[in-house]
Amino acid sequence: MMSLCSFQLTAPALAYIRNTLAHRIGWQDDLADMPLFYGKPDDLVNFSSGIIVVPAAVDAWQNLLVLPSRNIDWLSHGHVLPQDAVLPFSDPIPVLFWGAGYEDGHKPFAERREDGTVIFYADIIAATLFMLTRWEETVTPDRDEYGRFPAMASVAYKQGFLDHPIVDEYALILRAWLKVIYPNWQPRSRQFEVKLSHDVDHVQHFPNWRRGARVVMGDVLKRHDLELAKENAINTLARMANPRWDYYYRGIYKLAELSKAYGFSNDAFHFMAAEPGPFDQGYDIQAPFVRECIETLLQEGFEIGLHPSYNTYGKPAQLLEEKARLDAVLGYSEYGGRQHYLRFKVPDTWRHWEQVGLTYDSTMTYAEYEGFRCGTCHPFRPFDIEQNRELDLWELPLIVMEGTLRHYRNLTPEQGERRVMELARRCRQVEGTFTLLWHNVSLNQNWTLWRTIYERILGKLAVLQG
Repeated sequence: MMSLCSFQLTAPALAYIRNTLAHRIGWQDDLADMPLFYGKPDDLVNFSSGIIVVPAAVDAWQNLLVLPSRNIDWLSHGHVLPQDAVLPFSDPIPVLFWGAGYEDGHKPFAERREDGTVIFYADIIAATLFMLTRWEETVTPDRDEYGRFPAMASVAYKQGFLDHPIVDEYALILRAWLKVIYPNWQPRSRQFEVKLSHDVDHVQHFPNWRRGARVVMGDVLKRHDLELAKENAINTLARMANPRWDYYYRGIYKLAELSKAYGFSNDAFHFMAAEPGPFDQGYDIQAPFVRECIETLLQEGFEIGLHPSYNTYGKPAQLLEEKARLDAVLGYSEYGGRQHYLRFKVPDTWRHWEQVGLTYDSTMTYAEYEGFRCGTCHPFRPFDIEQNRELDLWELPLIVMEGTLRHYRNLTPEQGERRVMELARRCRQVEGTFTLLWHNVSLNQNWTLWRTIYERILGKLAVLQG
């Protein structure tokens, strides 16, 4: 188990990081043959050729938490890469941890000795584990009103690298140095992929007459708009009589239609199976019109997943109950999903998802700020820093949620489009997966301009994916 104030890499954690980096660099041979060693150069006897990563000091993780903002080192590519090597981006590289004894930066990020050995004085192994395990979230008490770890409390935000898939960038640097040692080595590159996802929080704008009545009364008493009140009254009655006319419901089909039009066919639609509550509409997953929608999406080749309710946070029994409801509708039990409100506690939520048999989670982003919460855009198996083990579950990091751009960041649609494409391009540069969340309710009248932007984004993402 990781100490609260010190860093000590365990054997299972080191094996996990070796495997993670091997996957990212495209190492296809036996993992045991990858010449990557973790330790002080003078302590390694009978070492002939390979890469040695110098470990950071035992208090390095804790020191990073209390480091003043914007105070880590950033290096140009000339100080990071071997001669003549290039990266597919021009941004400088942040250094989270220097090896113990090299914190003053008097040594380069990495260098090759006369005997052919490459020494990494920047501890990319500790940095990779730090980011992927989200250890800082287990020791930092900050939480927002929904119990979520906030972006502004993270090291990535405070040190200015939340926009960087730092784990993936380090992997590309490692690949470049390995090619110096093995000039004929041909690493396997990974194909960039776009993963569109849609959390179905609501299937009806007016699920019952009480909700419709409140809206109509608001039109009359607050907005003083009798025409709008009349329109909403008619819409309430019509949509309650036939929910298939509801624009929230039709928004699900529209998302599928748009994806098909731009060549995307692997979207994930995450449905809820919850009881009604203050934060959950609680629609009936067994309702004929909902089942009809799910069956249509499956026939079209889309993926169906679970969107666990607000109160499943910290409650694995409730999570299992909701999963069982979706299992009954689907007729199978292996799928993934995303937590409602992006409520996630590390490492507990990962454990709970593993416990109930979910295959992957795609929650890991910040509600109030887009970017790389885990420092990566590659799917990965989480490592439980408290139980010292790799979990039987995949994490597909979420990079951008449309609600983040509009509601939390107050961006214009055009600014939102630029941010989406900027982050998508970063994912492409590191051969990763760009995961975007766009809700079905975000195609209604209040989102008209954003809907236009979404269609434009899809066109650009299609070109980027190739």
